[in-house]
Amino acid sequence: MTLWETNILRIRRCNQILGCAVLVCSFVVFPTFSQQKAFRSPNSTVQKAKQLLQDGKLGETEILLQAYLAKTPEDLAAKILLGVVFDQQNRTGEAESTFRQILKVNPREVAALANLGVLLTRTDRQDEALMVFEKVLRLQPKHEQAAYNLAAIYSARNEQKRALPLLESLAGVTLRNTTPVTKDFALLFALAKAYAAIGQIEKAVKIAEILEVQKSDDVRLLFTLGLVLAEAHEYKKAAALFEKVKEKKNANFEVLYNLGVAYYNLNEMDKSRAVLQEALSLNPDVADVFYRLGLIASAKNDVESALGLWLKAVELRPEYHEANFLIAEELFKRQAYVGAQAFYEKAALQQPENLLYQIRLGVTYIRIQQYDKAREIFNREGKKRPDNLNLTYLKGFLARAEGDYDEGMSAFEKVLKLSPNDPDALANLGFFASERGLDAKAEDLLRRSIKEDPKIFTAHYDLGRLLLRLKRIDEAIKILERGAELNKKDPGIRYQLFIAYTRLKKKDKADANFVEFKRLEKLSAKTGASATSKDRPEEIPDSVVRAKP
Repeated sequence: MTLWETNILRIRRCNQILGCAVLVCSFVVFPTFSQQKAFRSPNSTVQKAKQLLQDGKLGETEILLQAYLAKTPEDLAAKILLGVVFDQQNRTGEAESTFRQILKVNPREVAALANLGVLLTRTDRQDEALMVFEKVLRLQPKHEQAAYNLAAIYSARNEQKRALPLLESLAGVTLRNTTPVTKDFALLFALAKAYAAIGQIEKAVKIAEILEVQKSDDVRLLFTLGLVLAEAHEYKKAAALFEKVKEKKNANFEVLYNLGVAYYNLNEMDKSRAVLQEALSLNPDVADVFYRLGLIASAKNDVESALGLWLKAVELRPEYHEANFLIAEELFKRQAYVGAQAFYEKAALQQPENLLYQIRLGVTYIRIQQYDKAREIFNREGKKRPDNLNLTYLKGFLARAEGDYDEGMSAFEKVLKLSPNDPDALANLGFFASERGLDAKAEDLLRRSIKEDPKIFTAHYDLGRLLLRLKRIDEAIKILERGAELNKKDPGIRYQLFIAYTRLKKKDKADANFVEFKRLEKLSAKTGASATSKDRPEEIPDSVVRAKP
């Protein structure tokens, strides 16, 4: 490589911890390379211009080169040097024009290509720069600066698999020698980051340990290494690095926050909470901290504190979709469906492509009997994902809630095609068969459902009702009692037990179940939930309610 090849390319990109609330770090380390071989030319004028450029005398260099090129316009070496002068003077247009003129004369001129690639990158034209650097490496495979710059572009685009071979080559890593021969800490850092990004954790940790020894006093590097390892879910090592940074200086907010997140992911909740509260004392207005503290409170079953912390998070950042969603989830658990609706709507609006948000909002609309809104969501999302099991199930359940048995049966039959012996689909088809008087078929479907999932409440409820109607009272009571154990909040099954025990003339048990039925029905009314129908339970299984996209 020659002097006129610009040899520092910095592509700045924010770091974040994967799977955690995003927190941008205050610095990013990227590799640079020192000046390479001096330009060699027999021409004394160009040699003099080169020396002036090295001395930073850009004006004198330009005057000398312009005069020389007026007499000797064919000297490409001088033109390239003039292009570098323009570039260093921030005369980007003139520099680019000069490099392109050279390439018209000689498209294989490596130095002009390399400098043009850097210029394109610096002016946010990475796609063009990438092609230019790839061409440089085809012409000169051992061109180190082009290899690094190309790797830097790949890395910035999260194409670490493409960056890795270039970085390994630059670092001297081979199949036989997996230990880098380079001591360039910035190149090693880039290599560690690439390994971590593609899941080669042991290699990433190995490089990180080399860097930790080599740069043990560089708190910026240690912190950034910690972020890289946290991205790779290597939280124990990341936490150790963050602790080392904390010991070496007065820990700032970023260090404390990321240390708290690392401890959270290690399930060390007390440590995490203590560190995050310390971070909060430095900056009390960061929504991420309240959100994370809410997760810790929730993990400790302190749901009231969790709800308060998440509400504070959305107060600070109204568009915080994760916090809005978790608030809605907590209200939904309490059967406060109207309250949950408002926060689900916010989360779904803020992240319209998040299927889980859409599903949960649709389920809530069913709970508050806004069936048109639920149908709109399920139809819209169903068009995007025609074979999604959860959406198909919910379409069937919505049809059941509205009494459209034909549409409901069609949906649940489709579920069985997608997932044979699905217990929820079997249970619903059993319900439809029972409602249509197909008793033998209904019993078979409901018993198959219970066999597939002994804890499925809906099948117990409907089978119990069916057996009760068929006057198989003892069998019905056994099934209904089991159902009542599975769902202690459902008033409908208590009503069925009241009927069963009444028919057996067991007044004490009949009265006890009637009292419980009235209590649960009253509780449902107070929370704003729809009381479970005695004839058709409003029950959606957790496998659907908590479905992931």
